[in-house]
Parts: sequence; structure tokens; C-alpha cells
Amino acid sequence: MRKIDDIIPDIGFIPALIIVVVLAIALELSGAWITMIIAGVFGGLFTRKTSRAFLAGFLGVGLGWGLLLFYLSLTAEAMAIANIFIGLLGLSGMGWLVIVVSVLIGALLGGFGGLLGRSLVEFIDDLSSKRPVPTPQS
Repeated sequence: MRKIDDIIPDIGFIPALIIVVVLAIALELSGAWITMIIAGVFGGLFTRKTSRAFLAGFLGVGLGWGLLLFYLSLTAEAMAIANIFIGLLGLSGMGWLVIVVSVLIGALLGGFGGLLGRSLVEFIDDLSSKRPVPTPQS
């Protein structure tokens, strides 16, 4: 059986990061924030080291969410809504904190998704490479 690493090429860190950023923006526009794990998994598929997989997912989703929230703060009332949410905690004028925490949560989801994707690939490749042990004939 062929290994997943033989099927999916190692495209490098920067192209994997770009793929994760594009997927993070597309999946965030779908409305389901939890799908950032899926965007991170793609970072793990296209890299070969777990540290790079985590970084590709973390930075990719963080950049994707950061770009999207920056765009929304320029074109919509994102900062006003963030100020309302932070005002519920009794902190006024710190709406940027809501955006920073949101980006950090998304980035962590992407990073752990990348780590999950890389770990699953290595686990499946290890399972497929093990051959059955012959039993002694009586």
C-alpha cells in the first residue's frame, strides 16, 4: 500500500501557508468557525514536520482571520460590535481585544488542526508500512 507522504508532495512551508490562508478565509465566510481545524489539516498534509505543520496552521488561520477582520473593521461596524461585547465585561474602549482574542482562538484551532493532520498522516503511514508477522508453522 502506498504511503500518504508518497501521494501528497511536500510543497514547502510558504505554499502550504498560502493554501491554509485561502482555505481559512473561505471556510470562515461559510460561517462555521470550527472548520478552521480543516484548514489547519491541509497545512499538515503539505509539510513533513510536525513543527512546520503546527506553524502553517497557526500562522495561516491567524493571517486569514486577521485579514478578514481587518477588512470588516474598515468596511463594516466590526469595531463597534467588538466594543459592545467588551463593554459587557465592563471594559470600555478595548474592542480591539475582542478581535485579538478571536484571531488567537482561530490561530490555535488552525495550529492544532495542522498538528492533527500531520500526526494522522504519520500514523496511517506507519500502519500501512507494517507487514503482518509470520506465525511459526507447527
